[in-house]
Amino acid sequence: MKSDELHDLAPFVLNSIPKSGTHLLKQILLGIPGMQHHPDKGLMGHTHYQPEQKIEGLKTLSTNEFINGHIFYSKEWEELFKSLNMKHIFVLRDPRDVVVSYSYFIPTLKIHPLYNTFHQEGFTHKDRIKFLIEGGYRTDYKYIDNPNVNDWYKSFSEWIGHEGVLSIRFEDIISSEAGRIQTINRIVDFLWEDKLSSHSKTNMVNKMILNINPATSPTFRKGKIGGWEDEFDEELKLLFKRFAGQLLIDLNYEKDTNW
Repeated sequence: MKSDELHDLAPFVLNSIPKSGTHLLKQILLGIPGMQHHPDKGLMGHTHYQPEQKIEGLKTLSTNEFINGHIFYSKEWEELFKSLNMKHIFVLRDPRDVVVSYSYFIPTLKIHPLYNTFHQEGFTHKDRIKFLIEGGYRTDYKYIDNPNVNDWYKSFSEWIGHEGVLSIRFEDIISSEAGRIQTINRIVDFLWEDKLSSHSKTNMVNKMILNINPATSPTFRKGKIGGWEDEFDEELKLLFKRFAGQLLIDLNYEKDTNW
């Protein structure tokens, strides 16, 4: 592969819904020779949540460097990325599996805003899942309203379909070897467009695949497709359908609410 093919790659954004394979995607992208990523430059939520130096830092990213985060959709973010000519890879996952994974993750992270809520006396694992589905007031800080799963998820998923955004599914990467190869090919096509020869593209995809190692992810638990089926009883299914049944249909995770 010609060395100058790498230097044509401008800085870009890796954005994901929490618990949707962020570390897996970072490993894939870091399989690109010469690619850089600095965790301290990560972005979260809305533009107004960011320290000014983080926003300014976007303007100083080098070639072959990406920044990642869990970034809500907003016109401000969209216009900022467009002004900097930054492409945007967005990763989504079945909202039911996101909820289950998050219900296990939050109690392990003391800095998470819901940590105390999830550790209150008598608050069961099922209570945690219900809380993430239906939202409500945090019991440790009464004045903060936690959104239901539909509103929370859509604050991210509104990125889907916007110009300069490639949306990929976590499930497509881990479901099969063919799905993984196809998805990584889409990423390469998106980032380099038609600048790579067929031979160079194949080599690039192979290098990205070889860099995958889920065991080294600090937040990896199972990475299972459909793990929600082991966790949801009928009450949780009905609750999820009530708040986000249409969301699953809109995202093509279900055809209807008969699941």
